[in-house]
Amino acid sequence: MVYIENIYIGLLVFPLIAALITLPYALYQYNKHGSVSKLRTLIIYSFVLYMLIAFFMVSLPLPKKASTLKNNWHTHINLIPCKQFMMFWHNKALTIANIKKYIMSMSLWTLLFNVLLTMPFGVYMRYYFKLSIKKTMLYSFFLSLFYEFSQITGLFWIYPGPYRMADVEDLICNTLGGVLGWQYTYVFTKRLPTRDEIDEKCRVASKTVTGMRRVWSVIFDYTLGSVIFLFLIGTAEILIPGLDNYSIYEKVSDWSFFCVFSLVQVVLTGGSTLGHGICRVVLISEDGRPATRMDFLKRYLYLWLFSELPDIVVGLVTDEKFGFIQNENVILFLTIAAKLYFVLYLINVVFRKGVRMPHEKLSKTKYMVTEAPKADKKK
Repeated sequence: MVYIENIYIGLLVFPLIAALITLPYALYQYNKHGSVSKLRTLIIYSFVLYMLIAFFMVSLPLPKKASTLKNNWHTHINLIPCKQFMMFWHNKALTIANIKKYIMSMSLWTLLFNVLLTMPFGVYMRYYFKLSIKKTMLYSFFLSLFYEFSQITGLFWIYPGPYRMADVEDLICNTLGGVLGWQYTYVFTKRLPTRDEIDEKCRVASKTVTGMRRVWSVIFDYTLGSVIFLFLIGTAEILIPGLDNYSIYEKVSDWSFFCVFSLVQVVLTGGSTLGHGICRVVLISEDGRPATRMDFLKRYLYLWLFSELPDIVVGLVTDEKFGFIQNENVILFLTIAAKLYFVLYLINVVFRKGVRMPHEKLSKTKYMVTEAPKADKKK
């Protein structure tokens, strides 16, 4: 039951960890492979989830601090291999009944748990990280050593004393588990493509402007733009007294700022924003020539018109100062419709393969892949 609770806690914490590593992960993938593979992402995130749950398995549940005050590492460490089995062997007569009792004992199941705990680690080491059995054995040992060190130090000195036993048997079983996982990797991965096949698909995808590539480009730019936008608003409200009563955000949305911010970047760089550079794409004219500043201006003006204008119109006709529409139900309907249109337009921008959106057609611009990723350059 405790193990199930630990898994549940791991599943709850994982979304937060995933959110923190998503942008750095995408940045690394585009820098190394030129694209973000869905299967690779699934493998990496499943590995992070496994490592998180495994750590919770050996660390939780946590005790009260007061209960560890009198504990010291001398009484919470075992350096004798197979100590539990040897104690049982010497204290009991060797009979079938006693052997059965030992098989059903918690000591044996704890050893089996420690073997099973690191078997997935060995699978990941061989299948995705392509490590030899010697390196897998070494890394499994260090992973187990990390677990034992966290226990003997009271979870890295958070507690005044250790609250679990650091046991050399755990080191042996965890290392054995990693080796067994490496040995029987094919059982778990025989229906999956190899790491080389995943890399090859990424190499092919790195040469095309995919929907996900455009998604990540917008995410990088929008994240940076939002940070700068909020900083400018905060600074303005601090420097100009009384400005906080007149919300700038209500007059200039962050999406409008994003369009202007992106326009400034492409004009200064000749077709690339920060997000474009990370995802290795650049804006050019539809006939393949470098786009002009007027082309850039048209692109982002039309993007703003086709995505933001309906929301602005709804805001104006429902504003209390103008009094065009005062019915709350109508206002709610128009607001939802405008927001839905905005979302659908952006979804179409990203996912409609081979279909150019109005702002692209009118500005006569398109994306083009730039340089190859580092993995291709080395070849």
